[in-house]
Amino acid sequence: MTTAPTVEHFPLPVSYLLVEGDPTQWGLSERIMTGLTDGDPVALAVATPLAGTLLLAPRRAGSLFVQQVPGGLTGWVPCVKLPAPALYLPRPAGVAPHSPWYTLAAGTDLGALQEDILAAMRDGALITVSASLGGSDGTLVLNGAELPFAVLADAELTTQPS
Repeated sequence: MTTAPTVEHFPLPVSYLLVEGDPTQWGLSERIMTGLTDGDPVALAVATPLAGTLLLAPRRAGSLFVQQVPGGLTGWVPCVKLPAPALYLPRPAGVAPHSPWYTLAAGTDLGALQEDILAAMRDGALITVSASLGGSDGTLVLNGAELPFAVLADAELTTQPS
């Protein structure tokens, strides 16, 4: 079994979301518009390129672009599968199979972390998260007052080569 992320194929998402400052086209599991103009942080299910939950603070995003999946498309889209739970933060390069995202410890309560991040976004608070980057363990400090979005993705173990 490999410990590196691999690319798998998942069903086509219902809509796509682009957030200013990150070129990643997030494939959403449902069509959204409600909540995006209210300003409060929202949790959105994402299907690609990472399968998980996108935590979005619309007031800090600068701009958002939401589009429905073009009609007539069939088939599959690539999705990165992770060997461990991960936290992705906006980056100019976006998501790639070997992007440097933060790895979380096995058994991390992603539901509790999601609530902590949403609360930090709502309140403009600082929170700390135990994580590793490139194999080195450390503490990540998130500034909820500045964070436009974060994606939490659970581990999806695979035996496919990277």
